[in-house]
Amino acid sequence: MRIKRVIKNIIYFCLNYLLFLKPYSNKATILMYHSVGENNLFFNVESKEFIRQIEYLKRKKFNIISLSQLVEWIEKKQVIPKKTVVLTFDDGYQNNHSNVWPILKEYDFPVTIFLAVDLIDQKIGDSQKIVLDMLNWPQIQEMDQSGLIDFQPHTLTHSELSQINPMEAKREIEESKRIVQEKLNKKCNFFAYPRGNFNQEVVDILKESGFKAGLTIKSGLVSENVDLFKLPRQSINSKTN
Repeated sequence: MRIKRVIKNIIYFCLNYLLFLKPYSNKATILMYHSVGENNLFFNVESKEFIRQIEYLKRKKFNIISLSQLVEWIEKKQVIPKKTVVLTFDDGYQNNHSNVWPILKEYDFPVTIFLAVDLIDQKIGDSQKIVLDMLNWPQIQEMDQSGLIDFQPHTLTHSELSQINPMEAKREIEESKRIVQEKLNKKCNFFAYPRGNFNQEVVDILKESGFKAGLTIKSGLVSENVDLFKLPRQSINSKTN
């Protein structure tokens, strides 16, 4: 137990360094989560650990803003305030509703969730035979109406876009956007590349489809001069527990 506590302290020092102590200014950090709950999947964060991380951001007075606010600042070349953080979740797991949303409401933190549309209301499994439920449309609509949760597309089938036919990639992008917009009666401006997989052809499709930004899984900080279709994110997963 002592070793585990030491490891957690080291990790929190690293997180503090990344977000606050590192000698940079006027840059934002976009955090990327997936699942929050009690399982051993790599991309999962335990519930108590997620709460601890959110409490940390609140206690250290980080400026938690929406993705749309950050993109607006970048478009206008405005200076990004210090200690700015954006929260994002990929795929659309049901535990985002049961375990994440109550915490976000308590702290009044906005978040963007990217939906793999064909997986909605499905169950998915992995090699460990761990099965996870995905969000359903009533849950998505309930969260969307709160004003804290912004849902955006993440393809239909979670395909790696640079690995499929360009016409199929275009369909994955445009159809997922169309469905989310119709279901939620809103305009979708942002897209997260599944597994961070994209190329210039995919970027061109996003631009042609009317998106304002594309989010990667490449680590890095966000300045006002960043390429909006290559926004970096810091992955938070079981290794950061």
